[in-house]
Amino acid sequence: MFLKKDSVLKNSFIIQFGDKLLDQCCCLTNKFRIFTLAVLFLDLFLGYLAQHLCVIYGFDLQQVPDVIIYSTEHTVLNLKQILHWLMSNPAGLKLNSVLSKALGNFFLYHIHLWVTYVDLILPAVGQVFTIISPYIQFFPITLQLAILGDVLSMLCIHIFCFYAYARRITQLQYSGCVAYARLFAGKKYNPLRKRIDTADDVSIEHLFLGTILFTILLFLAPTTFTFFTVFWLLRLSSLFALKTISTAIFLIQFEWI
Repeated sequence: MFLKKDSVLKNSFIIQFGDKLLDQCCCLTNKFRIFTLAVLFLDLFLGYLAQHLCVIYGFDLQQVPDVIIYSTEHTVLNLKQILHWLMSNPAGLKLNSVLSKALGNFFLYHIHLWVTYVDLILPAVGQVFTIISPYIQFFPITLQLAILGDVLSMLCIHIFCFYAYARRITQLQYSGCVAYARLFAGKKYNPLRKRIDTADDVSIEHLFLGTILFTILLFLAPTTFTFFTVFWLLRLSSLFALKTISTAIFLIQFEWI
């Protein structure tokens, strides 16, 4: 799996590719399997073929920064349209206008931060592709796909951040609703013993305040859940693209060995 939670480096396609390639080299040293060599040569041939097709169709690696700029502008435009749509009662849903505008402005500000982040990393990415462009035809297709996956991961980082924010807000609201629902039943969560105990010291003031807070969280839940659903779908599409690249690398280089 390309999504691990140990460190940032372990999420890199290139790091994973290098580790598996070293394992294969050790396996070749010990057993020297001809079929493994055939797969590696096929990997190199597909990489050369891919670059040859890029040359035929007039695509140069030095154009990658321009492609990133175009895709960034297109993605930012679509995200802003989605956020403005969410801020104005999407699909006829009567969402809380104050909360939806607050969340929309919050995510719009982070889109601005993401554009600044892309502007900062773009010169470094362009310089890297300028350096490797004369030698990319000698790279195996799996390494080329790994580079593509890492670039796509850098460009999709904002979508994962938006999903994390929306999920956290939704989880907090859900936890609050569950806690106040337990309060009405005379129960409370004991974090020390990690169990549900009986609440004997509940007063009328506690119940009154809990009712107000429960009602507020319950009526705000559809708004946050709508934002969470939209960003969950965006994250799912990004994961699908990254998983497709990861599966292609696995099938080409490692499945038959």
